[in-house]
Amino acid sequence: MLENIGHVLYHVLIILFPILFYYQFLNKGAICLTSRINYRFLITLLVMLLCTMSFPIEVSEGAFYDQKIIPFILAFLYGGWLTGTAVLLSMLYYLYVVGDTHIWIMAVNYSIVGLFLALSAKKYESLALKKKIGIITSLFFLITLTRIIRLIYMGNDEALLLSIIVSIITWISLCTAIMIIENLNMQMKLQYELQRSEKLKVVSELAASVAHEVRNPMTSTRGFLQLMSTDENLNSAQKKYIAISIEELDRAQSIIQDYLSLAKPNKQGIDRINLSVEVEHVIQLMSTYTNIKNTAIEHEVIPDIYIRANRDEMKQVLINLIKNAIEAIEQGGTVKVLSYVRDTSAYIEIIDNGIGMSPEQVDRLGTPFYSTKDKGTGIGLTISFQIIELLQGKIEVRSEVGKGTTFAIKLPLEET
Repeated sequence: MLENIGHVLYHVLIILFPILFYYQFLNKGAICLTSRINYRFLITLLVMLLCTMSFPIEVSEGAFYDQKIIPFILAFLYGGWLTGTAVLLSMLYYLYVVGDTHIWIMAVNYSIVGLFLALSAKKYESLALKKKIGIITSLFFLITLTRIIRLIYMGNDEALLLSIIVSIITWISLCTAIMIIENLNMQMKLQYELQRSEKLKVVSELAASVAHEVRNPMTSTRGFLQLMSTDENLNSAQKKYIAISIEELDRAQSIIQDYLSLAKPNKQGIDRINLSVEVEHVIQLMSTYTNIKNTAIEHEVIPDIYIRANRDEMKQVLINLIKNAIEAIEQGGTVKVLSYVRDTSAYIEIIDNGIGMSPEQVDRLGTPFYSTKDKGTGIGLTISFQIIELLQGKIEVRSEVGKGTTFAIKLPLEET
């Protein structure tokens, strides 16, 4: 028995080591659910699967045990259904190659568990670590219980004791793997937020130092251009050039104002506002812009959604996001604006059927100086993210190239 327990501890090593190796050398970001396959994470899971299935533990004559359940569960919960399916098919192919006589039973059992994991993965992702461990423990207990009942029925006491010990160690390995992934994910997210904060700090200091010196000569230049435009001796072409110059100066002033807003976020003037009214107002304001771009706005706004926010800043966020959505679609496209309440949060979704973005582009949204538009500065989105964060909210972005983008704003509801 001691030899078998030592064999189990070997399995613990081949489960935990690949995870640590992945985060140290292969990972480029926190592991999260996605509709695409993370090939580095998939390869890590397949290495774990191959090692644990190649050296199974014999709990009784003809009955073997391994820890393939661990990479299987991790694949569905942290890699998505595509990664989970790839691991499941690889597992079944291995069993077929070695001539396992119970392959069809394994296929049915693991397919049922995999379907459950795939359907509950989104909900699992939003839970706290303790609840995640609790759910996984319950699922693992049910899976283990079926094996123990079979051994009790067979009357094999020695195999039963070893199976219980192996199951406990496997459960500890699974929980440890989950805690490692969760903690390393949290560290990577905190590191990303720290880097983003440092960039914002640099931009803020730059904005505060140069704004005054830049705005004064620009204001003077604009004034002289306006005086020149009143000269009756100017021809139409000259007046047109002056008008363009004034327009570009105004655009530069707007960019500088955005930088100043980033440098000195407004924490004052936060009141109880009707979010539904503000959304309707912004949609009405943007109607002229949609006509120019030959696009349409469809909206479903639930009345009387109240939050605590600065009214002008909330409008600024909505205008920035809706304007970006309009500019992302070709003529004849549609922007949808939805508002609804779920639990204790208010949600606004801005959906376009435009060109969409790659996962790499989505990850960089909200960082200073990054924009997907040729003439964009990225400051508008950076300010929008900052305003929502100051309100204890969150902006989530879902996008797919060629299909469109969804910006989902989540804000805490104001208690009545």
